[in-house]
Amino acid sequence: MMRCVLVATDGSDESRAAVDTGIELVRSLGPEARLHVASVISYAGVPDIMAKQPPGAPDLLAEEADASLEQARTVTAAAGMPAEFHLLHGDVVDALLECARDVEADLFVAGYHGRNRLARLVMGSVAGKLVRASAIPVVIVGNGS
Repeated sequence: MMRCVLVATDGSDESRAAVDTGIELVRSLGPEARLHVASVISYAGVPDIMAKQPPGAPDLLAEEADASLEQARTVTAAAGMPAEFHLLHGDVVDALLECARDVEADLFVAGYHGRNRLARLVMGSVAGKLVRASAIPVVIVGNGS
């Protein structure tokens, strides 16, 4: 029986839709169900020179991940949905899979925008990689626009 939903967020409109979907799924699973929301700081694909910051310089990727979790906190609080939040580091898919194991997730929810065909063809999307790598079901959500 499904009791734990893990939502991946990056702060995009699609991620916001994924958080909303995660809330609805947890509600439908009953009072024992749990919601977890994760964002990943990943420097993969960032040139080394850009990944290294001088002391005191802002870490823009970390700030973006923090902001996406804060956005999810606001949404879950407004919905009256308790949730646990996870700031992860490393490869996005690997970090999410590890988090899913740690929290014993039964289901992933992730957003997908599908805007860049070339990137999808060459690298595949994070959502697509998650679908292929996950041992648990993955729900892919668009923003509806």
